[in-house]
Amino acid sequence: MSLIRRTMMAAVTLVTAAGAAILPATAAHAVDDNTALNRCNAGVAASFTSGTFAAGGNNFTPFDPPAQMFNNDAFRITAFGSIAINYWGTMKDVGGDPTPADLSWPLPGNNQYMLIAKVDKGEIVTTTGRRFTANQWFPVGRDSGCFRYVRTSPITFENPSAHIILSFNDPNIGDNGGFGNVTVRQWFCVIC
Repeated sequence: MSLIRRTMMAAVTLVTAAGAAILPATAAHAVDDNTALNRCNAGVAASFTSGTFAAGGNNFTPFDPPAQMFNNDAFRITAFGSIAINYWGTMKDVGGDPTPADLSWPLPGNNQYMLIAKVDKGEIVTTTGRRFTANQWFPVGRDSGCFRYVRTSPITFENPSAHIILSFNDPNIGDNGGFGNVTVRQWFCVIC
């Protein structure tokens, strides 16, 4: 864990410990704080920026933020490149085809073949207030826009941090090829 994250966590622990005397124990992780999301939306430099990595067109690509995913952290995922969507090599941009996917696709109503993501624990809340629960795909495309991660339980050894999983909005990724070039940015929470 980075020195910045440890320093922030120490300050948050002190504030949380002081608040624990006032609030019930379960309330400490239920606080909604949009500070990180506001910094993301304002274009403030991210607390962490991954190197560009490949999200395979024919698999699920996990990404584990090195500083973990805490309640109220904000994220933005950007991507470029193209994938092949069949054995014949038909190429589609990571932004997908403008044709809306039907109900049999992983993310109905959104662009076919676009880059999509999900988290395995917690929820994603977009700037418009749309919520995506654990293991529910959300749209990324070329730019996910800023979103907030929500987790009501603390990170423990038995209940570790969440993972981001990337894929493409295609009901049959097995015949795909290529990859999208992905960058993940993370803004650390103030009140975790």
